[in-house]
Amino acid sequence: MLDGYFSVERPRKNMKAIVAALLIVGVVGAVAVYAMPRKSLALQQFELEHQEFELFIKQHGKVYQDEVEYESRFRIFRDNLAYIRVFNSLNKDWTLGVNYMADLTGEEFKSMFTGHHGQPPFEPVSIPNEVDWTTQGAVTPVKNQGQCASGWAFSTTGSVESAWFLAGHTLVSLSEQQLISCTTSYGNNGCNGGLMDYAFKYIIANGITSEANYPYIARPGTCNNSLASQIVAKISSYIDVTADKSVALKTAIAQQPVSVFVETDISYWPYYSGGTMSSNCGTNVNHGVLAVGYNLGASPPYYKVKNSWGSSWGMGGYIQIAITSGKGVCGIQVDPSYPVV
Repeated sequence: MLDGYFSVERPRKNMKAIVAALLIVGVVGAVAVYAMPRKSLALQQFELEHQEFELFIKQHGKVYQDEVEYESRFRIFRDNLAYIRVFNSLNKDWTLGVNYMADLTGEEFKSMFTGHHGQPPFEPVSIPNEVDWTTQGAVTPVKNQGQCASGWAFSTTGSVESAWFLAGHTLVSLSEQQLISCTTSYGNNGCNGGLMDYAFKYIIANGITSEANYPYIARPGTCNNSLASQIVAKISSYIDVTADKSVALKTAIAQQPVSVFVETDISYWPYYSGGTMSSNCGTNVNHGVLAVGYNLGASPPYYKVKNSWGSSWGMGGYIQIAITSGKGVCGIQVDPSYPVV
């Protein structure tokens, strides 16, 4: 009987063990089957991002010193790419896109591409509904300041180039390098920032030569007085536009392109690709640009602004900034000024 008892119970215990083992194997197998596609998708995403990074490197001629820097730049690129995609999914009035700045951190962008330190009427008249000086042959092609915080110099040459042309002269590209290397005694700091007004004062006293004669090197350098003395344009004075009303800036732009400062915040400006920037970029101005027009009939109305980060940035090197009251979007109405020939 005892043998019979055990002969009956053992198979039942073995069966339970087998069933339990099968259940365990089944669960583990199910987990494995479920996990494998997830891992595969993550790997596919990683490989796709690497392909995008390689394409980015090729398109923009990027060169990294070693594998460590390569991986570091790749991680930065991935973070920026993710931010751009999330931002664009929110359906803002403007869009962001991958450009040559996509492998930079926010702090690197800020130190390389911005620069403003301190700063200081225009009577309103009837103005047209739309102005665009780029269509009038009054604006030189978009330039690239490189990794030098010299936007103030490019803003200065831009407004002087246009003023010189509108005064009846030939449009000529003027030398930013002369301003970077030769205006330190006027208060500017070369590749560490400066003011358009200080540069205007220098040009009033000394004139300015052409870009072809005194080429841009994206670093301060010692002032070459021999080159600087070969003057091709000059101005007699400059005017600071009343900053608290958008009508004053529009009135000035209707007359000629105007030098303005903006805050190029690290979240939006580096990757801007199109549309009208209408909010959320601050008014702590740090970068000089050139307002070359406006459109009051657009929705929303906007200023057309020429930047100095190359034609691959933004809309061919330009950005549209919404027209509002007060200091304006990105502080565009804080420090406007323009030269007088």
